[in-house]
Amino acid sequence: MKQRLSNQRTGGLTFVEMLVSIAVVALFAVMAISIFAKHRPRAARINCVSSLKQIGLAFRMWSGDQGGEFPWAVSITNGGTLEFVGRPEVFRHYLAVSNELISPKVLTCQQDKQRTTASTWDQLTNDSRHISYFLGLTADKTRPQMILSGDRNLTTNGRLASGLVRVTSNTVLGVAPLLHKNSINIGLVDGSAQQLPAAMLQRLNGAQISNQSVVLAIP
Repeated sequence: MKQRLSNQRTGGLTFVEMLVSIAVVALFAVMAISIFAKHRPRAARINCVSSLKQIGLAFRMWSGDQGGEFPWAVSITNGGTLEFVGRPEVFRHYLAVSNELISPKVLTCQQDKQRTTASTWDQLTNDSRHISYFLGLTADKTRPQMILSGDRNLTTNGRLASGLVRVTSNTVLGVAPLLHKNSINIGLVDGSAQQLPAAMLQRLNGAQISNQSVVLAIP
């Protein structure tokens, strides 16, 4: 009776098999990195919109204890920032709602490479270090669709806006490719937030402003 030959292996992987395994692992690693890089801007956008919703909620909570007024309509003696409205210091308005906002980390966009995240409110002493979002100082709770906050990559008449900016129905609003390419994240008084392309931002501006002007404090 003939003895059958066994094809079973008694050792580990051969050198060739090991090379193939390494190549497969490397291929999956490259694919994973590619997928992560592709979705990273989307993740940053979602995080940004979430931050603007938190900012909107904080200001609404604060106004609920102040007869419906936002900090820029309330005197310093009552915890507001009315006396600072004429100054281009956005951080003061955010400090007013520090109890409602809990952490200053939400004030920095992940895509904003010119800003660093503040870990404590004591670090918030100016606008150019930790703040990525502007505030609409003419926003009030009686107009829920007014712009309350948004990315600082806003342009007016073709120039990157900063400081106190008065926007009228004749102002041409645009978006600088500073944070989210050709889009901008906007938070409204009603607490909602969304990303808009430049064209829609201009239409939103015209619908809101009509015959009056809007003052934005942009870091």
